[in-house]
Amino acid sequence: MTSRTTTFDVLMATDGRFPGGTTASVVEEIEAQYRAGYRTGLLHLPSPVLGRPRRFAPKLQRILEEGKAELVLGVDRVEAGLLLARHPTVFIDLPHDLPRLEVEHVVLAVNQVAADERGVLPYYDVAHVHRQIERLVGQEATWAPIGPRVRQSLEQHAGSVPLLPWDWENVIDVTSWEVRRDGFVADRPVIGRHSRGHWSKWPDTKRDLLAAYPADPRYRVRILGGTDAPRDILDEIPPNWVDLPFNSVPAREFLATIDFFVYFHHPGLIEAFGRVVLEALSAGAVAIGPDYLKPLFGEACLYGTPADVRRYVDQLYGDWDAYAERSRAGVELARKRFSYETHIERIAKLIGDPSASADSGSVGRRPTAGAVGADGRAGQSRRASDGASEAAPIRATGARTLVVDLRRDTGGADLLPSVVQSAGAAAAPCVAVVPAWRTSEVPERVTTEDRRRGRSRSSRTADTGAEVLVETLPWVLAETSAAERHRYIRYRLDGLLAAHRPERIIVLDSGGRDARVVPDALGDAAARVLLVHRSTLSPPDPSGGRPSRVVQPARADDPEAEHLLQALQAGVPDEWTVSEFGARPRGRGPRRGRAARLRRKAPTWARMWARRTMSTVRRGRVRLLEKVAPTSGLMLFEVDEAELGLPVRAPVTHPAPDRLPIALLVVVGADVDAKQTLRALTERAQMTTAFRPVVLAPPSWVDEAAGYGVTLETVIPAPSWRSAYGGEWNEYLRRRVAETCRVIQPDTVVFTEHTVHPTGVADRAEAAPVQAVLDVMETAQTRRRA
Repeated sequence: MTSRTTTFDVLMATDGRFPGGTTASVVEEIEAQYRAGYRTGLLHLPSPVLGRPRRFAPKLQRILEEGKAELVLGVDRVEAGLLLARHPTVFIDLPHDLPRLEVEHVVLAVNQVAADERGVLPYYDVAHVHRQIERLVGQEATWAPIGPRVRQSLEQHAGSVPLLPWDWENVIDVTSWEVRRDGFVADRPVIGRHSRGHWSKWPDTKRDLLAAYPADPRYRVRILGGTDAPRDILDEIPPNWVDLPFNSVPAREFLATIDFFVYFHHPGLIEAFGRVVLEALSAGAVAIGPDYLKPLFGEACLYGTPADVRRYVDQLYGDWDAYAERSRAGVELARKRFSYETHIERIAKLIGDPSASADSGSVGRRPTAGAVGADGRAGQSRRASDGASEAAPIRATGARTLVVDLRRDTGGADLLPSVVQSAGAAAAPCVAVVPAWRTSEVPERVTTEDRRRGRSRSSRTADTGAEVLVETLPWVLAETSAAERHRYIRYRLDGLLAAHRPERIIVLDSGGRDARVVPDALGDAAARVLLVHRSTLSPPDPSGGRPSRVVQPARADDPEAEHLLQALQAGVPDEWTVSEFGARPRGRGPRRGRAARLRRKAPTWARMWARRTMSTVRRGRVRLLEKVAPTSGLMLFEVDEAELGLPVRAPVTHPAPDRLPIALLVVVGADVDAKQTLRALTERAQMTTAFRPVVLAPPSWVDEAAGYGVTLETVIPAPSWRSAYGGEWNEYLRRRVAETCRVIQPDTVVFTEHTVHPTGVADRAEAAPVQAVLDVMETAQTRRRA
């Protein structure tokens, strides 16, 4: 699998789930960079302070959907001029599967003090965070406080971490926040505030609470963000208060309904900046707050204590001109000091102008090799995505051959092409069943001209030979136990035998036990089984004896089999040989079959005694487990037969990823683009933390799925199936969907025949119908199993 690299001007690292000022600041900076032409990437790093699962903040998800930034997914390396991180806690415990970061400058915008009076323990350790960043990017980060109070808290670390000489203050698009004010909004002063409903955002005493937000009918009080904290203090909300849930109304619309923005909070909170105050000033509301905000907002605000609020409100409400002058002063300060231009100037100081790769500020989905064909259709290479060919398809005839590669190592890349070439040289249908990591070794087509070596799937030729059909064993099979792997292989082989009905099976084995499963799956079928194995190893014998070390003579009525044996012997590398791998002798079944026959022949008294004895033993085991379970944290349950389940990867950061419901996407269209669709799936899964995606798609999706960390089961595309067999693809598809559902137990199954586009597509209206696929997969969250 080739390395995947993406390049940005600015790579922003934060936790996209933060609901408040952190995310608002990130969104404003992304918007500023987008307008200036900088290409922005977003690296999601989960912060431990957000313990419970939650989705990305809506405003951040919206800006990603608009294509103004690109979520970093499915890449091995990221190059950027600047890594701009926000919130030090995201570096406390880094995910293990992050891409390699190669950046020129590293700035940590510190919007959280390390400790304050609210917490018993520090929120983060400065030295640890600094080491984590250096370990991640290979260089020190410059710590950039976003305000005076954060800088003051970092002064004790000035000798151990480099500090930016100026503050990295928040910015805002004043034009989009500005509200026209021709008079007061009501017949009485309207006081308001908006913030998260956390208790630290409110005064801690009843006196201060009612001084700042009066329970007096002469004033109206509007709250956006929840009132749980003041309700606990006051027992009930005063009748002149209006309580609006957090994010229920856009902040700008809310600010247009108030005259005075009053912001006082818990005395133990050290507010890093006071972004809500900046938003209020930009909207033209007069802000009243604590004295420590004065270095940031100067004369644009009124400062004091909660006891000063009524005096300020009454004074200005009685003098419109004085109110209007102070309102304009707040807007002007925001425009001069906290504008987008301020942010772009500091970015340019570090990395210069936008790179040539940025396209007028658009993130721009960079097409990868083969992403768009010559005919303008999205998809990988024509052959890789749908199994079709430029040449007219050749209907394969003759005995069907199934080549099953059960080697678990990654060596011997020359063996599989030679075996497939020999098996399919007679224009007979040939199906290669291979581990996912060997998909690229399968020849695209087999020809009669070259029986010694097949060309790899990566070499695109104009061959007109018979196409090789590919079925895969998923990557995650390597993560299962031997017993689970054998159960899966046998189950998969049962389906393959029923779907393809082969007359010959060629098994490639490097010495493992997996090959023993083949005769069990074969049962009484008449298919002939050949084993390709190393010359130094004895092949496994399904009947218990030792098989012949040489190829047994071909049947006289099967000249094609004789030709196949000769071709295999001539084609395999020197260290490999071919042996007959006979099915179980019909007179001898598995041990459990012989035991069953013995039980049937035993006298009645013996069978009853055996049942009572086994029942007694079983009850004794259960009683022992019941005694041990409560002290060991075990939960006991009983099933007739354990479910066959594959591990399902969760390409998302989540406290308990295995508890996320599973959503299966079945790709039935021949031109569905793997890269875009997989990226769209992982983006939605990451932003919503609502499901784990699994895909049933053509084998050409293997590398892309591995790159994005998505569990993949494969299905032969309709054009390839019909080229080989002529019909019955719908029945085959139904079988594969049923098999996949059994091994992954999905909560939701969705079909698509069109490419699902990731965020930032050029024509959102055109893509909207297909995007409904993601909405349906997200509903898996509502079907979570107990």
